[in-house]
Amino acid sequence: MDALGSILVLADRASEAQAAVRKASVMARHFKASIELFTCDTDHAWAIDDPSPTARAAISTCLAGTERYLDALRGSVAGNDLQITTRAACANSMEEGINSRIRALHPDLVIKTLMAVSDTTPMPPRAREMQLMRGCAVPLLVTRGRSWRPSTKFAAAIELDGHDPELIATLIESVQFLAQGCGGEYSLIRGGSVDEVQNFVEQNQIDVLAIGGPKAGSWRGPEPSTTERLLSVLECDVLIVPAL
Repeated sequence: MDALGSILVLADRASEAQAAVRKASVMARHFKASIELFTCDTDHAWAIDDPSPTARAAISTCLAGTERYLDALRGSVAGNDLQITTRAACANSMEEGINSRIRALHPDLVIKTLMAVSDTTPMPPRAREMQLMRGCAVPLLVTRGRSWRPSTKFAAAIELDGHDPELIATLIESVQFLAQGCGGEYSLIRGGSVDEVQNFVEQNQIDVLAIGGPKAGSWRGPEPSTTERLLSVLECDVLIVPAL
């Protein structure tokens, strides 16, 4: 990750999207990036291929309601110094809708809120969220909504799952780039276990942890993936950098 000119916020109504919008606003101001707030409806998938007036009306009504929701989210951002647009879509699945929008927009970063049980208890990612993390072709920041410190602390876990040299280099480049742009600092975590990474994050009060995403075809076994286990215990934000 060496550029940040466009941010896509996945504004799912069920995931406390304002937390993702706040993080996007912070990063957009640091990097002078544009923001798009995007929501994909799947409840009306039945009507997508139905040309009847009833189906067309159902989709139009749904999208109009979603646009009002996105406009309200946009209005919650203080100041008028940011370029924020909105986009609503209807698709057969969340994955299809999100991936289609990513291909069309080519954002440098995607941001999504990951819900918590409480302020001190992370909630394991849901199946839909794990599916997004597997398939997202650009860096994905999942946030719990915690505010970052004025001098934001970034860290990269570079020895999880035996990452290849190219991905390690990308992780290091990403935290260097973000720390410089945000006026923060960065660290490299060389421990290869979830416990080692968690201990480092907690002891050093890390705000954003960068980890490598899975390669195609991985995460299919019955055991939780390293990413899933980390997201189940960490309270900080996590930047998932895709493996190319």
